[in-house]
Amino acid sequence: MPGKQLVVFDFDWSFVDQDTDRWVFEVLSTELRRLLQDRKSSGTGMQCTPDVVNDTMKDLYEKGFKKEDVLGALRILPFHPAMRRAVMSLQSRSEDTTFLCLSNSNEIYIGTILEKHGLASLFSEIITNPAHWNPSSPDHLIIGRRLPASEPPHGCSVGCLANMCKGDELDTYLASKGGKDSFDKIVYVGDGGNDFCPLLRMRKGDLALVRKGLELDTRVKEEGGKSGLKVDVKYWDQAWQIDE
Repeated sequence: MPGKQLVVFDFDWSFVDQDTDRWVFEVLSTELRRLLQDRKSSGTGMQCTPDVVNDTMKDLYEKGFKKEDVLGALRILPFHPAMRRAVMSLQSRSEDTTFLCLSNSNEIYIGTILEKHGLASLFSEIITNPAHWNPSSPDHLIIGRRLPASEPPHGCSVGCLANMCKGDELDTYLASKGGKDSFDKIVYVGDGGNDFCPLLRMRKGDLALVRKGLELDTRVKEEGGKSGLKVDVKYWDQAWQIDE
């Protein structure tokens, strides 16, 4: 067991076994799930960003779905008991371990799921997109961008989405804690293409736990060598392997 370590989790398909953005619509409305898919593949330049989910969430509200419908869908989202066991066990064994969530989901989705499973206090910080219930229409969930469209673009050349450069976010977090060398080891659990950027900021001896068969797996294998990836990589596909 290392001394002081940071464990960073992506959320969708990493901490939980689903995509939170898609799940709510899959549970509540097949029609809107299809609309979400069509919007993501429309070529408008905002695919897979919170803009698409926000637009479709407005449609959900206009169809008469309530706040409790959305929260209820989130509370039944698949979360493997072995993942809960893994983090709770590590937390109890190592007081020098800090957990960070770095996700392209949003505050309401993540907060609701963590609360449901008794993990609301697990993460020292949750870096994600903002979300809030509309004060004038309390059943309407509004989802924004971590980096608002009104601000200068982050300029990432690795392929991060417009609303968030995960590499920059990790660097900023580490700088606020005294730099990456203030941690003896950094572990990153991820699956998506936008998890590749933060992996490039990590050191030899740090550990990337990459979920098999998903976009991060492909990027590590196809781009890791030419991009100067230094972090040690292990592959997983089931939560029990994270626990192990």
